[in-house]
Amino acid sequence: MPRVPANTEYRVSAAFRKRILAIMEDSDCFSNRAFAERTGVSLPVIARAALFGIVPTTRALIKIADALELSFSYLLGSTEKNEFIPSAAPSSFAARLEELRKERKTTYGAIAQSMPFPRTYFYEWRKDNTLPSPEYLLAIASYFAVSPDYLLGRTDYKN
Repeated sequence: MPRVPANTEYRVSAAFRKRILAIMEDSDCFSNRAFAERTGVSLPVIARAALFGIVPTTRALIKIADALELSFSYLLGSTEKNEFIPSAAPSSFAARLEELRKERKTTYGAIAQSMPFPRTYFYEWRKDNTLPSPEYLLAIASYFAVSPDYLLGRTDYKN
């Protein structure tokens, strides 16, 4: 299996650019600076997203989504539905990943065979409490048939 992510459109995305511009307008943030201040994301990150559709890191996407109570998929422009109900007790990505792995009764090695990245990434994410890139996050969410928001611990609803 190739190790290049299949979802490379999540690095630069016209759909994401269109969505971020619409969200900025809907939230009465008519400048990149105002939107950056509202979401707590740096101005250069917001400017690159608005001008070129460059998708920021997962952490920056979470900040935007949390500030505006949006779903991760809606923010990326991959769905038109923004059905997001925040978790009463948010969890971490590492905890949700482990929970889903145990539910499936599988190993990270077995999961990695279906992923566009090496098995060692799972251990880095769990040990260092880091997050995967958006394209890897979406691949993992698809594997477990859950929403990215559930996988990130932002909601308690799997779909």
